[in-house]
This record gives sequence, C-alpha cells and structure tokens, in this order.
Amino acid sequence: MRKRVLFYSSVKSIELLKTQKFYQIDIALLEDLGYEVLLSHKILDSLLFWKYDILFSYFYKYSFFAALLAKCFWKKTYFTGGVDALDANYASTRNYRIQVLFFKLCYWVANSCIVVSQSDLKNITQILSSKKKLSYSEHAIDTKQFFSDAHKDKLFTTVVWMGGEGNVKRKGVDRALRIFAELKKIPAFSDYRFIIMGRKGEGTAFVQSIIDKYGLNDSVELTGEVSEERKISFLKHSEYYFQLSLYEGFGLAALEALCANNVLIHSGKGGLDNPIYKTQLLFDIDNDFDNELLNLINKLTSLKSMNLTDENLKYYDIQRRKEDFEAIITHNNRNYQLN
Repeated sequence: MRKRVLFYSSVKSIELLKTQKFYQIDIALLEDLGYEVLLSHKILDSLLFWKYDILFSYFYKYSFFAALLAKCFWKKTYFTGGVDALDANYASTRNYRIQVLFFKLCYWVANSCIVVSQSDLKNITQILSSKKKLSYSEHAIDTKQFFSDAHKDKLFTTVVWMGGEGNVKRKGVDRALRIFAELKKIPAFSDYRFIIMGRKGEGTAFVQSIIDKYGLNDSVELTGEVSEERKISFLKHSEYYFQLSLYEGFGLAALEALCANNVLIHSGKGGLDNPIYKTQLLFDIDNDFDNELLNLINKLTSLKSMNLTDENLKYYDIQRRKEDFEAIITHNNRNYQLN
C-alpha cells in the first residue's frame, strides 16, 4: 500500500493548492515518488490519523498546530516554503518576533524543515543553535518548458496576484510601472509594451490608478489570469522581466523568466539574492530612485539576455528537487545539503 501524505497549507480555499505553481510542482513530485497526496487547508484534518502517514506543510505559522496534532499520532512532519518575516529588515519588530517563535515551534516538532533560499537559511541559522533538522532544497521548475529560440518582442513582463493592494505593493508592481514610464521616454524603449499577468482582484484598481497616473493605458496590458501555456508564451517572447519585490521567498516566476531567456530587473530581496540572479540587473529599492534609474538605463543599453549554463539548468530542474525529497522524506536524510 502506498504511503499517504497530508499536504497542508493555511490557504483560504483548497483550490489554491491546485492552482499555485509552487504547490502544484511539489504535489506532483511527491506523487512521482509514489506517495498518495491528500490536500488540506484545515488544521483539524491532522486529527484524521488513519488517513495519512506523513504531514507535509507549507510555511511556518499555522502549520505548527497541524504538525503538533500529527506528532500526537507519531506521524512524520516536514515543513517548507519561504519565511519572509524572519528578515528583520523587512518585517516589523512584532511580526519578526512572532515568526521567530513560530519557526522554533515548527522546528521542534519537525522531522525536517526544508529551506528554499540562501537568505532564509541565513536568517534561520541566526535564531537556531542547531541545524541538525534543517535541509536545503531550492524550488525548481520544468526547465525544458521554457527553452526557446523564439523572436523577442519589445516586451516587459511580470506576474502578480492582484487579490489585494498589499500584495501588489509587495511584488513591486507600482515601482515597475514607474520605471517603465521613465523608460518609455527614451527612444530605444518608446515602442515597448508591459504585460502584467495574474488573477485580478481588489488590488487591480490600485494598479490601474498607477497606469492612469503615468498615462500608460496604450502600452500596459492587464491580462488577468492566463493559462500556463499562454504565460510561457509571453515569457518566451518578452525581453525583460520585472521582479522588484519588497521581499521574495524564492522567486519562482523570476526563475521561469530567466529560463525563457529574459533579462531580469530585480530587487535582490530575499530569495532574489540567490547566486543565480547575481548576473542580472539589480535595482536597489532602498536607494534613491533617480540614481538607481540612471544606473539601470546605462546597463540596459549594453546588457543582453544570457543563456543559463547547463549546470544551472540541471540544478533548477524539477528532477533535482524530486531527488531532494527522496533523500529527505523517503530516506530520512536529515541535514541534507547542509553537511
């Protein structure tokens, strides 16, 4: 009989576990490893001990309560996902202290906490005296889907869920639109368009107000939610991708853009500080906007997109994360990739 994994995240709707890319990928990898995966967004599902063998949880807050219940029935428990609020420079003092508490509680009940970025690892090791239950496995994608020699159009792109104004600001879309408006004044970029993909919601009005403010209605398109195929097509044909997040747990969409041979304009925050993004265009959102804009313009006129190395493509392919899961979960290899 196949072992069963209860896959938990505290999302409002269980449908998000089926539509958010990072959930989809990890669910599929667990199934490829032979596990039967049961989806949950309710803490009390952990009480149904006869239905599962392993609890796999996303993020480090409400997941603690699900894992604590699972431990009462001697179940193995694993955590993963970004830990934004462990960055003291990003989170408020209150939120930082709360996250420190919850991460330590999660670590206490975990078989392993699977860290996904170098920035998270740095923040975590500052609050833990032991790393014996930490493992390391960055998010990955099916890199082959993004290979392309397609002609590049005069396009900037980004992906953002517009369910709330807060998330739009966290993803830096307001700043990206301001930069785009300035670039449009330069002859070399006057014909460019900016495609913003992502489900519309309460944050859409905020985005539209910025578009109106800068007079960009003729050159910015809000597509709403698009299919995976259409998203990949946009990325294959675009030249530049904005990821100016205030904090990014990993930056999966940025990785997809890189694999589609885009030049990435990014903030370097959180997971965007990972080595793979070092060769791309950093726009330091903590510095003076005009100075950073001038630096960006100088770099844009000379930098062309660069193909990722075979080593990078192999490392960021889903096969590597599948092998990581096999080592960590199936073979109980603690401290994986951190020895």
